[in-house]
Amino acid sequence: MAILEASNIYFDYGDKPLLSGADLKINPGEHCALVGINGSGKSTMLQLLIGERRPDKGTITWEPHVTYTYLDQHLTVNMDLKAEEYFYGVYSHLFKKEKEMERLYEEASSGEEGYEKLLARAERLGNELLEADFYALQAKVGNVVDGLGFRKEDLEKPLRLLSPGMREKAFLSKMLLEEKDVLIMDEPTNFLDPTQVSYLAQYLKSYPKAFLLISHDEGFLKEVCDVVFYLRAGKITRYKGTFEHYLAQKEIDLAQAEKDYLAQQRYIKKEEAFIAAHIVRATSARAAKSRRARLEHLERLDAPSKEGGEVSFRFPFSKDTGRNVLTVENLEIGYNSPLLSPISLEIPSGSKVALLGHNGVGKTTFLKTILSQIPALSGSFMFHVNADILYFEQQANINMSLSPFDYLRDLYPDYDNTKIRSILASVGIKKETAMRKFSELSGGEIAKTKLAPLTQEKSNLLLLDEPTNHLDQKAKDALFEAIEAYPGTVILVCHEKDFSDGLIDFEITFS
Repeated sequence: MAILEASNIYFDYGDKPLLSGADLKINPGEHCALVGINGSGKSTMLQLLIGERRPDKGTITWEPHVTYTYLDQHLTVNMDLKAEEYFYGVYSHLFKKEKEMERLYEEASSGEEGYEKLLARAERLGNELLEADFYALQAKVGNVVDGLGFRKEDLEKPLRLLSPGMREKAFLSKMLLEEKDVLIMDEPTNFLDPTQVSYLAQYLKSYPKAFLLISHDEGFLKEVCDVVFYLRAGKITRYKGTFEHYLAQKEIDLAQAEKDYLAQQRYIKKEEAFIAAHIVRATSARAAKSRRARLEHLERLDAPSKEGGEVSFRFPFSKDTGRNVLTVENLEIGYNSPLLSPISLEIPSGSKVALLGHNGVGKTTFLKTILSQIPALSGSFMFHVNADILYFEQQANINMSLSPFDYLRDLYPDYDNTKIRSILASVGIKKETAMRKFSELSGGEIAKTKLAPLTQEKSNLLLLDEPTNHLDQKAKDALFEAIEAYPGTVILVCHEKDFSDGLIDFEITFS
């Protein structure tokens, strides 16, 4: 019996249907992925499943007593909690039981009347703690946080002082530790390096309960999924089997849909020709009317369309710089204390450079320091006098009540409406999407909008901090081509090695 079933789901944001008769069913223990292009409605579907949004039509039914937990792209929590407190907070009910058990034993030790009942209650609580594997919690928590790349010093920091990537991993760690009946995850591999993605894949493969996740990392999906839900044109097709099976079967189904559509169009054309020729003839008008009635009741197939629009990025180049665009000497970065040993390096003009290192090591802090957003603790850095710098910030604060159109209009008040729409369309933001609030858009659509300003301003140095997060494969390919064609210098932070391989000239590893 299904533990979650969504039936005939319709949903739109007032401009056009996003979901139109979508069905989704998860059975106990199934490991599921929800896939589709940016903006197809995947994140919205998850929000509908957990009740954050309500469908315009259709039903969503959870089996009674089924528990779930949700990791979304914009999770908000108490940022003053230390990471360790956040993790162990999952088991606060068990710690309360332990405290009560100790109190009962202490009260019984006085030898006063009724101590036998106190001992019995304490023993019962002790058995409950053993059944919950309470005394192995430290090892259990340690396994997850180590696997996802936390260091001892990270555990002692409040969440607000962790890097954006480490915070995302903290949210994911807590979800795994909760071990609910269904894990619902939106882009869980964002900010994970290849080793951590491998750990998460192994964890999920052995997870005895169900999960549903969104990810654009096909290698990861091939490792963990045994059911794939494909969301296209508002409807969901279920594929039972491996991700490779889904990829092969999807192509067969799309080819068949094309054949069915063309066959129906031929049938309609033939019938319409007969009706037109015979509707006024006394001898055959009855047959023509009968055929017209059948056509009127025919369920017409939608024309198969190419999935998604075109996506194109182009970063205009300003002017040449000298031999080195950036020189760094004995630079110490951090907040109250250095995160790393002093950094000395030179970035040659025109080079493509990747900054590597585990989450929290200081890659983003380095970028913000050389941009003078964070003061250096010591040392120096110097850009070439002709450097024209553009920065893509992974966690840039944007007003979620704005639309992509409003966002660009604020940046470029001299642009007319047509030009703004043209810019957004070029990066894959369609007309109707451009007018919706960011709070209603997918992470991929937000990322494309944030990349759009980089296509409007001339530069010779791009600082790109995790630009591929949330992007579908078509957008990633377009971004790769734009960086490859860009004659200027690029300093790239990216956890997706498949993206950076073949693109960069050399790596700088922070450790």
